[in-house]
Amino acid sequence: MPAPVRFGIQARLMIGIALVASVLVSAIGWYWVRFEAREQSEALQHRQAQMAGLVARGFAGPVWNLDASAIDSLLDAVMADPEVQSIEIRSTGLKVPPMVRTRATPPVEPVVREFDIQHEGEVPGADSAPVARARLVYTREQVVERVARTRDFVAGLLAAVLLAVLVTSYVLVNKLICQPVVALGKMAQAVAGGDLGASVPVERTDELGVLAQQFNTMSAQLRDSSQDLRRSEERYRSLFENATEGIFQANGRGRLLGLNRRMASMLGFASPAQALGLATRLRRMVQLEGPEYKRIARALIRHRLLQQVPVLIATREGRQLWVELSAHIVPAADGQGLRIEGMLTDITQRRLAEQELTRHRDHLEELVAGRTQELTRAKQRAEEANQSKSRFLATMSHEFRTPLNAILGFSQLLQMDDSLGGTQQGKVRLIRDSGEHLLSLISDVLDMASIEAGKVRLQPAPLDLHALLDAVCDAVRLRAEQKLLRFGVDLDPELPYRLVADGQRVRQVLLNLLSNAVKFTDHGEVVLAVRVQAQQPGNTRLHFEVRDSGIGMDPIQMARLFQPFEQVSDEARRQGGTGLGLSISQQLVRLMDGQLRVQSEPGRGSVFSFELAFQTVS
Repeated sequence: MPAPVRFGIQARLMIGIALVASVLVSAIGWYWVRFEAREQSEALQHRQAQMAGLVARGFAGPVWNLDASAIDSLLDAVMADPEVQSIEIRSTGLKVPPMVRTRATPPVEPVVREFDIQHEGEVPGADSAPVARARLVYTREQVVERVARTRDFVAGLLAAVLLAVLVTSYVLVNKLICQPVVALGKMAQAVAGGDLGASVPVERTDELGVLAQQFNTMSAQLRDSSQDLRRSEERYRSLFENATEGIFQANGRGRLLGLNRRMASMLGFASPAQALGLATRLRRMVQLEGPEYKRIARALIRHRLLQQVPVLIATREGRQLWVELSAHIVPAADGQGLRIEGMLTDITQRRLAEQELTRHRDHLEELVAGRTQELTRAKQRAEEANQSKSRFLATMSHEFRTPLNAILGFSQLLQMDDSLGGTQQGKVRLIRDSGEHLLSLISDVLDMASIEAGKVRLQPAPLDLHALLDAVCDAVRLRAEQKLLRFGVDLDPELPYRLVADGQRVRQVLLNLLSNAVKFTDHGEVVLAVRVQAQQPGNTRLHFEVRDSGIGMDPIQMARLFQPFEQVSDEARRQGGTGLGLSISQQLVRLMDGQLRVQSEPGRGSVFSFELAFQTVS
């Protein structure tokens, strides 16, 4: 504790105020007394000068006439002034003793004035001549008395003022400073004693009032902080005691400092106190083997942190447990030495489950190996079957097309024979149409098989786009006119003439879309539109669109539209089709980096569109 001071703040303030007041009052008093003494001295000299003038005028005649009785009367009159100490008249030119009057008491600070007594002649204008020399002595006794009385008055007045200042300062300092400071001190003692939240009434708005308000705020903050700290400590204590994991603290040498209930229960103790009472060393408590303990200790010292290290320990009863250790080293709370904080998680059941899982995994690996062999054999069989299918399709393609070509060729020759009648020409035309239809069905099946096998390759080459579009339109226009449909072609004026593309595949897609449009449209129109979507030097992107005013489709039908062998129309319109055309067209458009899209509503027609990028040829 600091040593108690000899003077409190009130005493020091009063001493300071008293010293300042004393210096100020003393200076005022000194100036006042000096001013009064100077005024009195000047007044005395003035009176002495007046007296000297009276003596010079009054004594001139009697001294000239040597009138002794008049001179004595005048001397007595002069001595009647109490401030006159003595007067001496010495005649000039005559050897007569001087005429002197003096008081018996000694003078106080005498003031001497000597002057001549002049006698004016009877003739006007004649020069006056000194007849005597006068010596007038004044005493300052009355002046000194007056100055002393003034000094005493000033001293008393200043003493009263100083006393009033001291009393006033004592009252004001005690009320304005000491009492609030004492109240703040008592509040500080209460806070230091644990009464957090103590406060003092704020009665003023001056500096001490602001200080009191700040003290109250500080006390309230200390109370809130203490409550928060207490709640945090309670939460921490609750987490520590009720944690589902074992938590411990030990010093740098492995001496156990504390543990929670879960760890005590895990190790076979009834309570943490019992565990601390029976075993103070962490190694003994967990019954860890020496080499394993040293290995963990070296790793902890090296890394200062261990995370989820599996360790086999034994409980108090000797039962073995697999635990997961996480620990770290932190400075001790007192700043001296180190402390180990750690957590143990019982993973015995998990280890058993892992062992069981390992057995199942080994068994599963055996099953997977066996199934892999089966799948390998099945894959080989599938590949062999696929190769057989490819050979079969290649053979059938040749075997189907060879007789069909012969049939189509002979039918064309028969159509050129003018000797055949109309009925015979109709039958020949029927043979040719059926053959061409069969050839298209075979081509669709073979194309689908080639696409599924991944054997379709694009063969881009320079072509005349306008000629390709004219050929496609000519192939479909006749069928549209036979159904009394308006067949329209809408081409962009900026459409390039020559570009690089697989003309056969583009023609196949457009023919399929236009044929379907004519097939499913009973009245109205079928339109082919081609627009330039984007164009750069050497490249162009075209938008192809086939729209019709046919029967349309609902969303369910559109969802199945591009699936192989799917036909979403009615039975009457399914005749003569395989359901592969749109599926093949979608696959071909995707091979050309596009996507075939459809928009349709029942009874309002359909719009099929796709976009493709091409290189242009100048």
